[in-house]
Amino acid sequence: MTLAETQALFHATVTGGDVDPSELERWLAGSERLPAAARVGIYAEMWFWRQVEALRAEFPALAACAGEERFQALCRDYLRAHPSEHHDIGRLGRRLPPFLRLHPAPDRTDLGDLAELEWARSEVFFEAPARPAGREVLAALGPEPFSRARLRFVPAFRLLALDHPVDEVWRAAVRGERAGPASPASVQLAVWRVGHEVFHTVLERDEARALRAARDGASLEATCASFAARDDPAAAAFAALASWFDEGWVAGLQDRPNRPEAGTPAVR
Repeated sequence: MTLAETQALFHATVTGGDVDPSELERWLAGSERLPAAARVGIYAEMWFWRQVEALRAEFPALAACAGEERFQALCRDYLRAHPSEHHDIGRLGRRLPPFLRLHPAPDRTDLGDLAELEWARSEVFFEAPARPAGREVLAALGPEPFSRARLRFVPAFRLLALDHPVDEVWRAAVRGERAGPASPASVQLAVWRVGHEVFHTVLERDEARALRAARDGASLEATCASFAARDDPAAAAFAALASWFDEGWVAGLQDRPNRPEAGTPAVR
């Protein structure tokens, strides 16, 4: 067996691949007290716990809510279904939210949404920095340019549409308090970064609809139409737009619709 083949055999064993134990004894050194399979098993267990700690670092609230025993079990199940395939271990948990929705715990159907919130917070933390635009760029527009202009958002911004209001669950968990399950109820969240700090907030349904339209390339006129049901639609639209600029969500204006670049995360 060549060195490359030996390395491949070792890698497959450590990462949980389908390996014939007799192949290990044939090609890897063992002893009477500690056969080759047992020796490699030590590395495999170390690799598993390294991945558990990586997932715990990305999903601390999830780990707190699940409890240690359940968290370890769901990590084993998740890693069996989605073994590491990226050189950056920080990307290991990117499929965990949909996995938890596909395999929900009977008493904690909110954990998939909690994981999605934590993953979004992790993503915006590592996004490229961008200088936000001030609301004065709106004031400089005339009526016609305003109606056709489109917003360009900073990279460190996400919109989430969740089936459970997990924001309070997250806050309780990070405070070290007991966080019970959130009852099913749709909620819209914005997640963003300012400097090195990540924030999230619950949005009104029409504001979330307006933000999503703007992210999809709608003109400001179409974006503002999302507030048509308000008592004073114009005032509501202006207040929302002003807050988006003040929070640092908007990078600038453009005349053409947004065209997501390759690799840009989809917005739920």
